[in-house]
Amino acid sequence: MPLRGPVPVIHSTRDKNSEKVQVGPTTIYIMEDGSHTDNRIGCMVLELPAGTSGPPMHWHRFHDECFFVTKGRVAFVTPDGEVEVGTGELLTVPPRAIHTFKNASKTEDAEFFMTATPGYYMDYFRTMSKVTTSGQKLTPEQTQHIMELFGTFPPDVESEP
Repeated sequence: MPLRGPVPVIHSTRDKNSEKVQVGPTTIYIMEDGSHTDNRIGCMVLELPAGTSGPPMHWHRFHDECFFVTKGRVAFVTPDGEVEVGTGELLTVPPRAIHTFKNASKTEDAEFFMTATPGYYMDYFRTMSKVTTSGQKLTPEQTQHIMELFGTFPPDVESEP
């Protein structure tokens, strides 16, 4: 049900009211999980240590992502090649765009602000974190299963049924 009447604005900070989750070496601060936006958008900050890679190549059936780099350089890998995005630059990933990301530097940390629509996609990172913080390393099968739960698929899966 849509929110009715006056509602408060929400001010989020990393230290005060974000939810910190760890997925392997990547630290994620969930700033908005969709609970204040009727799941229209979710927002988080990801810290990528030097030399860190993100998820396997994938595409999303239902959601968009925007990545705004706030520190360092992040390389976004697509079937067409690599796009290096620097501090102050934005990369938009629409549904069905095959991609992954990695820290472009082996010596400097990177960080980016990410949005996802719909907002409930933040639960993907929570789910990944539950497995990796228990000391386990995700197998490729576990990773693919969790991704599929959130409408996310490897490049060889057709985008249209």
